[in-house]
Amino acid sequence: MGSSCVITFKDNMMKKMTKLAVLPLVLVLGASFSSLATAGNDCNAKRAALEYQIQQAEKYGNYNRVAGLKRALSEVNAHCTNGSVLQDAQKKVTKLEQKLADKQKDVNEVKADLREAQAKGDAKKVAKYEKKLQEKQADVKEIKQELKQARAELASLQK
Repeated sequence: MGSSCVITFKDNMMKKMTKLAVLPLVLVLGASFSSLATAGNDCNAKRAALEYQIQQAEKYGNYNRVAGLKRALSEVNAHCTNGSVLQDAQKKVTKLEQKLADKQKDVNEVKADLREAQAKGDAKKVAKYEKKLQEKQADVKEIKQELKQARAELASLQK
């Protein structure tokens, strides 16, 4: 009786470990297919990606994700038109352009603070602002990459 209980416990643990190991794969695949839907630039691509994600979530017993994906599919079916996809892409570009402008303003402010700290000879503040400047510049670089991708998606929609 004791050994069968241990075997059952081991079996249950193995099942849980397998599910935990598979979950990141499902999430990565889901993210890739959702980006493919955006890159596909139309409602049919979005539907196909969502349906695939639903199948995968059902396959792995992730019923909360299934429910969320089904709601998303319902929204796509109810509201998605190729015009709305174009409009969403334009909004995304505009939003990223504003975000980039704001971040570049932050960079300029940090540069001014850095120059001031250098003029005063305050080594601690110089180090602080140099670090902050690197972080802000990394943010700008990331936003520029996102904006480049968003503009490419918008351009492909406008063809």
